[in-house]
Amino acid sequence: MSKTSISFYGAAGEVTGSRHLLQTENGSLLLDCGMFQGHRSDAQKKNREFSFPPASVDAVLLSHAHIDHCGLLPSLYRDGCDGPLYATRGTAEITGIMLADSARLQVGDAQFFNKIHAAEKLTIEPLYDEEDAKRALAHLRPVDYDSAFEPLPGVTARFLNAGHVMGSAISQLDIRDGEKSLRLVYTGDLGRQEGLLMETPSVPAGVDYLVVESTYGGRTHEKLADAAEKLAEVIKRAIRNNGKVVIPSFALERTQEIVFILDRLFRDGLAPEIPVYVDSPMAVSLTEIFHKRRDDFSFDDKFLAYAKMDGDPFGFDYIHYVRAKEESQALNNRKGPMLIISASGMCEGGRVLHHLRNNIGDSENIVLLVGYQAQGTLGRRLQEGQKKVKIFGLEHEVAASIETMHVFSSHADNGDLVAFVKAVNPARGVFLVHGEPEARAALTAALTAEGIKNVRSPAMGETFDLD
Repeated sequence: MSKTSISFYGAAGEVTGSRHLLQTENGSLLLDCGMFQGHRSDAQKKNREFSFPPASVDAVLLSHAHIDHCGLLPSLYRDGCDGPLYATRGTAEITGIMLADSARLQVGDAQFFNKIHAAEKLTIEPLYDEEDAKRALAHLRPVDYDSAFEPLPGVTARFLNAGHVMGSAISQLDIRDGEKSLRLVYTGDLGRQEGLLMETPSVPAGVDYLVVESTYGGRTHEKLADAAEKLAEVIKRAIRNNGKVVIPSFALERTQEIVFILDRLFRDGLAPEIPVYVDSPMAVSLTEIFHKRRDDFSFDDKFLAYAKMDGDPFGFDYIHYVRAKEESQALNNRKGPMLIISASGMCEGGRVLHHLRNNIGDSENIVLLVGYQAQGTLGRRLQEGQKKVKIFGLEHEVAASIETMHVFSSHADNGDLVAFVKAVNPARGVFLVHGEPEARAALTAALTAEGIKNVRSPAMGETFDLD
């Protein structure tokens, strides 16, 4: 009988909160420890209670530094986990910035919410603080791509390039189970075959079980070649209307992609000049890392060639990178036209909430959504066309134009996912995670049509023996 199993405690039937627990005869290994993002009540429950004792986790493998994959690490280590935390060197460097910023946002957003609801005696508590983040980061063990390491006795692991964001990794695990052995691969988030910045994903071989994301199952991305033209048109409209363009953007990768396209637009004279503000201390720090490591091997060859020719692909000479709170607040009193790029990408926290509450009621303004908006998030409600939304618990009329550009997604689309799974050709089964029910159903149908067998969509909390 097999002594190896995998349980799915997050991103099972939804897109955020990735947490997958691998049990072997020698211990337990957690694949990602992400924060759930959605309705406040759901988020509070899912983010404050673990479905397993944190102290029972012997080691953690982190696929990449997006908050929906790493955001609950401070809680995990505060609540009893004491095992090593393995990540690629790029992810380790970025995670330090992400978790420190997340902790500050947790505290800051709670303070602001409590302040404006003082008369109602409504209060919320931050999930964790900076000391909790530091405790988690002390357990980091950086590992090079393609280097073997042993997170548990009897488990040999390697990180392969996932092509999603800087440092993102596919986790390849060779597990000894009694007299047998098996290879399990967890993709984390998988990059596109056509990307702006990153190399295409590596394809592991000899795989028994594949745990693969399914965010864009059933959907096809717009072509990247259209991105510059569409962004230029938004800029031209903002200038005509003297309006503001607010772009809620993931601080990691999406912000750098947008800035890179803006750099090319302005350099080639394809869009008129407009003040651009990157208003997120975390995004500023991460962009500096991208700039510093722009010769990194994980970047796409086309980007490397442009960076060498341009010298400054992230526009530090003319784009305003905002760190100070006072400068951020001053943007609310400044007239357009201007473009503000601010985190978070699903409008669930951070400075973008202040920009939205100050600008969403003006019909001259544009809110441009450039990433996946999970169910229950403010970004999803805006995307669905709701005319009244709550920000910090207060209702706001939506008069600004709400638009979406899927072209920027750094996730594999349906065609990319099917091609990847076919190339891997897992011998014993596929588990679809990190996707809403419709996406998983569509991807299951597409894979089945291609002859892929044993495609499963785990329910939250479901456990599977790996025979």
